[in-house]
Amino acid sequence: MPLVVEFAAQEPGRLARWWAEVLGWTVEGEADVRPDGPGAHLRFVPATGPKNGQNDVHLDLRSESHGDQTHTVERLFNHGARFADIGQSTEVPWVVMSDIEDNELCVLEPRKAYAYTGPLAAVVVDATDPREQARAWAEELDYDIVAEQSEFASLRPPSGEGPHLEFLHHENPNPGMLRVLPA
Repeated sequence: MPLVVEFAAQEPGRLARWWAEVLGWTVEGEADVRPDGPGAHLRFVPATGPKNGQNDVHLDLRSESHGDQTHTVERLFNHGARFADIGQSTEVPWVVMSDIEDNELCVLEPRKAYAYTGPLAAVVVDATDPREQARAWAEELDYDIVAEQSEFASLRPPSGEGPHLEFLHHENPNPGMLRVLPA
């Protein structure tokens, strides 16, 4: 089953086109973004109101080198992304930004674990119990569990291609942002 990440958007079509351009993917229909190879599908639906606070799901973008990370940050900035402060330390090696509708994203430093993910390294989800969520999603998606700790759990497709699905501990996550649809 494909992994589908759904975001509420003020202008779903505009945000879908922005993400498709940033990732080099294709817009299908009004506001669905599909990878040309392995990857998660992104769906943008009309928001019922203004964005309120930090998202409980965000996307991590992959870098092949430190120079590539810098280039990706510059490219995102030139496409309207902004730098974001979500309480991260100045010591973290990734760059936190937000898209044109203030959805948080991270541009990661090079990591071997994401070598075969494509431009989208991971879909990161806040969860009260990362291990429990990872086990449930691993069974639903037929993904492999590659890390499992009390504060963090990570899954990847069995092929090793496409983004990881990661769960980070959070006391009050907002359920319902992540959906799985039949193939």
